[in-house]
Amino acid sequence: MTTLDRNSLFAFSREPLLWLFLAAVLSFGSVLSLLFHISLILPLLLIGAILMILFLFRSPQSLLFSLIVVRMSLDYSAQFYTFTIQNISLSLSQLLGVGIALLGIMLLILKRRSLATFPLNTAFAIIFLWGIATLSYSLYPKNSLQELLRIFDLFVLGFLAFIAIKDQRSFQRLLLAFFASSVLPILFGLYQFIFGIGLQDENVSVLRIFGTFSHPNVYSLYLFSLVVFGTLYLLLFAQKVRSQMLTLTLLGIFTVMLLLTFARVAWVALFLFVFLLALFRFRLLLFPLILIPFVLFVFSSSFQARVNESFTLDPDSSIVWRQTLWHDVTRYSIQEGHLIFGSGMDTFPKVSESVRGTKNGPNDPHNDFVKFFIEGGIVGIIIFIAYLLSLLALLITHYRKNKKEMVLHLSFGVMILFFFTLELSSLTDNVFKNTPVQWIFFTVFGALLSLSQKNHQEPLIKDSPLGQ
Repeated sequence: MTTLDRNSLFAFSREPLLWLFLAAVLSFGSVLSLLFHISLILPLLLIGAILMILFLFRSPQSLLFSLIVVRMSLDYSAQFYTFTIQNISLSLSQLLGVGIALLGIMLLILKRRSLATFPLNTAFAIIFLWGIATLSYSLYPKNSLQELLRIFDLFVLGFLAFIAIKDQRSFQRLLLAFFASSVLPILFGLYQFIFGIGLQDENVSVLRIFGTFSHPNVYSLYLFSLVVFGTLYLLLFAQKVRSQMLTLTLLGIFTVMLLLTFARVAWVALFLFVFLLALFRFRLLLFPLILIPFVLFVFSSSFQARVNESFTLDPDSSIVWRQTLWHDVTRYSIQEGHLIFGSGMDTFPKVSESVRGTKNGPNDPHNDFVKFFIEGGIVGIIIFIAYLLSLLALLITHYRKNKKEMVLHLSFGVMILFFFTLELSSLTDNVFKNTPVQWIFFTVFGALLSLSQKNHQEPLIKDSPLGQ
């Protein structure tokens, strides 16, 4: 067997458990097909797709990069393609999530030794075990199960990055994969802007673009994530003038598209990230940070109106709407006796709908802390804070451990700023449920943890682009 075969995730011959798992999945799918009168084609296609992925992508890096590029363009397809099974409709992105979960189980079988050293085990165990516990009393267990599947997928992606990214070159390619994933979202966003297609907002004179995603806010935070890691790429890997110019051009495109979403949460996140970066390391960024918002405010009436709305607090504004939503659902949850344990993981939208109906707009929480209070009560808030603190502790620990390795030190520093701005954004938006952003966060996190672990076995200083 070659070196590639020994190191591959998918060296089948030595893993009978893997084949047993595939057989079990096929058998289970066949039983479901017979019980619910579903065509046998579905489980067969599922197994076929898994096997195709396993054989085509013998490199875990190729698998990871392909998943990233594909996932960022699937949300838009939900309005055209859905699969209905016994009154359960699944979009292509949800089907991909099921596939990733199955691949994840196989990954855990194949890489069970590496799993024991994965630093994110504790954080995911906190949130995942709590979610399982809420199944015993969840008002909407189907929603809770779907959310558990999504969280497991995030764990799988972080772990896949942990075992796939082993050096700085592969980390560089990971960042390039994020940029490649933006091609279709950017093109769709430009198309929507040029032809006036987008989300109508009463407080914005132009339609808000959303790219290939379900909402402008989701798209905007995805673009914000690209700005963050585009900046990291510029600092670490853009050594030549041509590379610097291309990276700066990309950053400009991401920023302009972000502005065109008219999502204030992303505007504030971007402003705060650049401000903190300037404050701690690059003071020259302070000048454009002040100049650009000033110019936009003076010369763009739409931008001006969006900013003014944040301070006038009109009864019809989205800020007042959020506050009313939180008040109504929180009061109802306490009255119904859910103060201590809540109503179950990912039940907020259903609880809100039962209180407010659908005529008052969407029923998503737009605040992760309120979300966890409704779904988990006081216990849920404690669990969520423990989860966030465990992530922050990991980031700070590895930031300090890698002071002598500038690539990792700077990367973990940027991740801390990214984490901080995301959690501030979660006070007015659905950051925990923003799957594209969570994909990016945990993929990069897993990759950096792998590099940090390797750095303490074999220092990376000699390969550091900053050290040249």
